[in-house]
Formats: sequence, C-alpha cells, structure tokens
Amino acid sequence: MRLRSTLIAMLAMPALLCASTALAQAKPQGGETKPLRGPWKPDLPLAKAYDASAKALALADDNPLIRWEYRVWCETGYRHPGEEGTGQVVDKPADFSRDLISPKGFFWPDRAETPMPPGGVRFLDNAWYFGVDGLGVVVVRTPDGLLVFDTMTNPEEFQRYVLDEMPAAGLDPKDITYVFLGHFHADHTGGANTIRRLAPKAKFVIGGPDARIIEQARADLEAGREPPRASSIVRGKRPTTPEGLEALRQSRLANLPAAPLDIEVTAQPGLMTGSAPIRTGPNTEVMAVLNPGHTPGQISVIVPVEHQGKIHKLLVFSGNDEPKQAAQYAISTDYLRAVADAQGADAFINTHAYQSAIFHHLRQLKANPAGPNPLLMGTDGVDRYLGVFANCQRAVRQRLADGTWQAW
Repeated sequence: MRLRSTLIAMLAMPALLCASTALAQAKPQGGETKPLRGPWKPDLPLAKAYDASAKALALADDNPLIRWEYRVWCETGYRHPGEEGTGQVVDKPADFSRDLISPKGFFWPDRAETPMPPGGVRFLDNAWYFGVDGLGVVVVRTPDGLLVFDTMTNPEEFQRYVLDEMPAAGLDPKDITYVFLGHFHADHTGGANTIRRLAPKAKFVIGGPDARIIEQARADLEAGREPPRASSIVRGKRPTTPEGLEALRQSRLANLPAAPLDIEVTAQPGLMTGSAPIRTGPNTEVMAVLNPGHTPGQISVIVPVEHQGKIHKLLVFSGNDEPKQAAQYAISTDYLRAVADAQGADAFINTHAYQSAIFHHLRQLKANPAGPNPLLMGTDGVDRYLGVFANCQRAVRQRLADGTWQAW
C-alpha cells in the first residue's frame, strides 16, 4: 500500500534508535555486528539532570499525552522493527489500538494506516482531525473560512482521507482560506496543489527556510535535474526506463506545492526562531511560530478555537524529533513555549497523531464526545508538554556528546 511505504520512509527519517541498556550485543555467527542504538550506558550528570527536569514536568499530573512525551523522547526513543542492533529484542505494543510505540521503543508503521472514523474526529467544537492513525490534517472552522494544517502525502491520500470525509462533518473544501504547511516533508505537503484547484484564493503559509527548499526542488525537477538536497520530497524508487523516470518526475512535482507560497514565517535577526501574527480574516488572528528542529523551516501555529461556549487557543504542532538537531530543537521549543504562554495556548495536537498516541484519544472522543479530552490540557499542560520535549532534546544532545547514547 502506498501510504505504508510513505509512512515508513517519512517517519523513519527523524527517529532515535533506542533500546534498553540491559540488552547486550553479541556478534552473530558469520555476520557483522549491528550497533546497539540508543541508550547503552548510564547517564552522566548533566544528561541525568535534563532527564530529571523532564520527568518532573511529565509526572505533575496524569495527562497521558505528556507522559508519553517523556517515555518516548527521554527513555526509549523509537525505531522500526528491522533496525534493531545485534542482541536487541523487538517487542510490540500491548495494544495497538492504544499506542503504536512498544515499551522498548519500536514504532510499527504498518499499523499506522488505519483511517479515522467517517467524518473525521471533531475534537473541539470547531476543530477536526482527518486522516489515518499515523498522519493527518487538522481543520479549524472560523467565521472567516476554513484553516487547514498540513495536507497528507499526495493528492490521492488527501482526497480519500480528507476531502471525501469533510462533507460528513459539514465542511466544504471550497471554504478553505488558509493552508499552513508545518514543514517541507512530503507527508505534509502532498495535497497542497489540490487545494489550489478547489480554493484558488486560499493563501499558503510556510517557514521561510522550507519555502526555499521546496522552490529549489521544483526548479530542479522542472529542469530535469535531481534536486541536491537529500529529503523525502525527492525520494522514490528510481525507474530504469525514460517513461518511468518521467512519471516519477511528474509525481514529485504533483506532490510539491507550486508557487506562490504566500506568507513566509521568518527568523528574528541573529536567531533561527521567529513568530508572526497572521490575520486570516476580520474576526480571526493566528500566531505562526518558526521553531526549527525537525526541519530548518518547521512551523507551529496557535489558533483560537471554541469549545463548550468558551474560547481556547489550540497549538498545532507538525513533526517529531531530529537527533542531529537536538540542541537547536531545544532552543526552538523553549521559544515556542514562551510564545505559547504569551498567547495562552491551552490545547495541543500534532498532525502526526501517532505522537503521544493522540490517535487513540481521538477515537475515544469520536465514540464519546463528552468524555475526557486530554488534548484540552490547559495552559499549564501545554507549557509542561513543551518543557518535557525541550528537556528531552537537551538530554539527547548531551547523551550523544557523552557517548552514552547512539543515534542513527
């Protein structure tokens, strides 16, 4: 299935390859030893302190999303079956309907393809999640039109999992006015050109550095060149015939947003982070935040939403980790944390719904809309969620420097 191969390629890129410190490496008979990736020695003092800070934030209450962040980013990380080091035991989640990351940190992407229930999931009064368990799109209905956050992997998936399901939720794709592309990876940009055709007046928002990457990739593909940057937007099994090569080129172009990318979120002078208020209509203003780490131009967006007669601020996050950029990611997340606090963000969602096992809680809300909603975690919850992630990134950076962890 196409989605399966895409998820495997996309979600593997940033993952930490981690395992229990108790597992030993043993050289197989007649084979080469595969390195034990992840934690393999006890933390040294500074990494231990970062870990302790993250743990204290995670355990301040029983919100399962925040506790998942600590478990995966500080304790296990994740990797795929088949990527284990010699001697590492591959395990499975106890219940795939509740989590796709095993106790030892193995992510099972083939189980991340289950579509959301018909009509998506309305997780706040004017906010929906469409897609599959591993990857999706957030839609917020405002008085001024629909705001869309990310666009799946390709036009076909966007049509099937999002556009075809929106009418059942009472949403008309032609009402889309703004599209926020969380970062340049193909699993977030694949439906952008479809939106251009359906809602030609819609404006596109992206981080400035990622806009440059997309523009360069399109220019290279249009000129018949292979884009120089190794990224998901240009990968694919390379055919051997001229016809196959041309089909691959056209497919890549279809999945890359065409110009114009109307609004770019740029960094403040001397920094890699920045923010920009964007008025999406007379009645709505969002705050877009450049928080590089997963990609150079990753953005998050804080958008006003409604729930049970009250106004809330939803933080839409797009991505996961990148061990090589852990130091910058920690800084960026600190910045995002400060902006979220100033904006009063009190709800959180990631367009990768396998993160924090959000998919499970979305399904629970679909079955029982009046039940507990851990996404609506309060300002303190959003602050601690981001604090856990930032401190885990610091811990990872220090562990790699100390040589107590190994990452791919």
